Amino acid sequence: MKFHVNDASLTEFYLTNDDILHYNLAVNISVRNSNKIERIFYNEIRLKTYCYSNDLALDSLMSFRQGSESTTLLHPVFQGQTSFKLRGSRLRDFNHDQRDGSYSIYLVMYLRIQMKHAGGGKSEQDYFKVKCGLMRLHLLGSSSTSNNQSGIGGLFQTRRCKLSDDETKF
Repeated sequence: MKFHVNDASLTEFYLTNDDILHYNLAVNISVRNSNKIERIFYNEIRLKTYCYSNDLALDSLMSFRQGSESTTLLHPVFQGQTSFKLRGSRLRDFNHDQRDGSYSIYLVMYLRIQMKHAGGGKSEQDYFKVKCGLMRLHLLGSSSTSNNQSGIGGLFQTRRCKLSDDETKF
């Protein structure tokens, strides 16, 4: 299994005086099954985003089956508002990034999968954690031009995610 963040865009990201963060983040992820024999059943997919040491959003995607040697595209969107308390150095970092017009956001996926072998047998369900790491995203519509990763249709550089068989059950 191989995972890549192919594109991402941030169209809303601001903090109100009463510590409410408003956000709108869209991500395009490719999931590759390069195995020639086994099919994969993605029974549960959860994506978590966080920034400035705070949870941002959690999203669940529909389960799906993936044939051998195939690629599936996922298009999660994280949109809404959340309580977001920033103090000290994290508040300074956020204010600096706000002036710069770009923000650091982390993405992690939690998977519950099952493999189906060519002979018809199925594996036990396994849990995986996929770390897509830090994405430095430019807020679309910002007057800042210091970051060329402008998101969907822009100059975002594809990021490979790291698969871990961390037995984290969600």
